[in-house]
Amino acid sequence: MKKMPFGEADFLVRILSRDFGKIDILAKGARKTASKLNAHIDILNHIRVSFVKNGERLPTLTDAEILNRYDDWFSDSEHISVAGRILQTLDKIILPGSKDDELFSIALRFFAKPDTHEENAVKFLREIFKHEGHGDSLPPEHEQSIIKIWPILKN
Repeated sequence: MKKMPFGEADFLVRILSRDFGKIDILAKGARKTASKLNAHIDILNHIRVSFVKNGERLPTLTDAEILNRYDDWFSDSEHISVAGRILQTLDKIILPGSKDDELFSIALRFFAKPDTHEENAVKFLREIFKHEGHGDSLPPEHEQSIIKIWPILKN
């Protein structure tokens, strides 16, 4: 979902996983050129990860394996824009640690078939909103920020 520089040589990676829901994991040394992890943790890769929990600290990524790459989302600016806005929206509405097989499967199905049509992206988001218990409405606590990302949802 998100990959952010953290310290001098690390990335903080936010992933949506089948087993742990949305979780932040520290990828130590992943920003170094010799890192094996960096290529695996790109945004929109479907990956299998191994990590260790460090008590109260962030879990640390120990291994990552690409199961599927969704490179078609990076084919042009329109695809990148739609994917980025969807990821922003998902990051807002999915609570950390909320394990949900169905939500994970819905997201995986959508990203497996790149589609830049806003109507289809909105249909996907509405499916997520409904799944998260908001029915046909936007999540009230994020309504304004989602409308900024997706003005088409104002109606």
